[in-house]
Amino acid sequence: MTPEKRIGVLDVLRGIALFGMFLVHFKDFSSGGGGIDAFYTKIVELLFEERFWAMFGILFGVSFAIQFRRAEARGEPYVAKYLRRMAALAVFGFIAEAVFGFNVLLSYAIWGIPLILFRKWSPRALVVAVVLSAASGSIYAIARTAYGVATEGEQAYKLERKALAERNASFRDAYNAASNDPSYSKVFSSRLEHMRWFYAQPFSFLPVNTLTLFLLGLLALRLGIFDRTEEHRRLIVGLMIFGLASWLVAIWLSRNLSPNAPSSVVLQEAVARVGNGFGLIRPMWLTFTYMGTVLLLVAHNPQWLRRLALFGYTGRMALTNYMIQIAILDLVFTNHGLGVSITPIEGLAAAIGLFLIDAAFSKWWLARFQYGPLEWLWRSITYWKKADQLIIARPPLEHI
Repeated sequence: MTPEKRIGVLDVLRGIALFGMFLVHFKDFSSGGGGIDAFYTKIVELLFEERFWAMFGILFGVSFAIQFRRAEARGEPYVAKYLRRMAALAVFGFIAEAVFGFNVLLSYAIWGIPLILFRKWSPRALVVAVVLSAASGSIYAIARTAYGVATEGEQAYKLERKALAERNASFRDAYNAASNDPSYSKVFSSRLEHMRWFYAQPFSFLPVNTLTLFLLGLLALRLGIFDRTEEHRRLIVGLMIFGLASWLVAIWLSRNLSPNAPSSVVLQEAVARVGNGFGLIRPMWLTFTYMGTVLLLVAHNPQWLRRLALFGYTGRMALTNYMIQIAILDLVFTNHGLGVSITPIEGLAAAIGLFLIDAAFSKWWLARFQYGPLEWLWRSITYWKKADQLIIARPPLEHI
């Protein structure tokens, strides 16, 4: 593979991740209904929630690794450009969170910066980093509890944690109430206040989720899973099996953890973290199974890139399409917007409809331009010059 050749399956996977996030978001904005609505809601909770967000995060890590690999192949420094890229993403993320109420992109921009430190690590070192990053939340929770008990005493620590939980619950209730206000100025103010609170919480400083996904993507590309898939079929199948098993075990643990908790609050925390898989066994690893299926299909027959081109078009314009999606959600379904109410099944139809419109728009745009509008702006900021945009002919589908 030449350094500049586009890896088509990555765009397909981005499009699939985007479609999955459409389904989750439209479900979140729906309410009511029974029977088929309740069944569909359960399907989304079991199979979609977190799985496609995780896929999106892993693919960010892959893109990070590709950017640095291509820069090294050209013999040009890239750190300064990458930092500009993260700064631009932070601006997009601030708009997404403060204006529309979605916080994924800003977290990506924040955790994308320390990812630079791992770019030259060996695969073995990256595996260790992934494990420690994934378990960091559990390690922190147990250490925090042990330190609190040791310095304050068990009863005092329990009361302190209870008071903190009550304050946080009260803040969230107030935020949810403000989010339903018909006045957008009040909603915007509440979102800014929520951001101030959210990014001051301990979990915002732990790499447990976002950095873990980035590292997984970096490791996967380093191993050749995305660009030399045919050489790693056994590894991919193994990851698919692990993803499915992790999903099943996590569900079982959440439903069968013994209610007879130890008397010690430290042991209670430890048992709870083990019951949650210690950050290593998670339902969202089912995304390995989804991604592996697509990778193996394309490796077996490259014609699958054409069959899945609908996702490839949207995936090439993932940033643009994501921002369009959240703007529509905030405009249509909130009290400060149009206040439209839908059932979960209606949300499913709306999500599919919007995705098809996005796919048609993306195909039309990419027949005329090399990058999506926001992707063009992002690239221009990265390289600090106006990126070439207009192209003479549409690139072949295998590059899409």
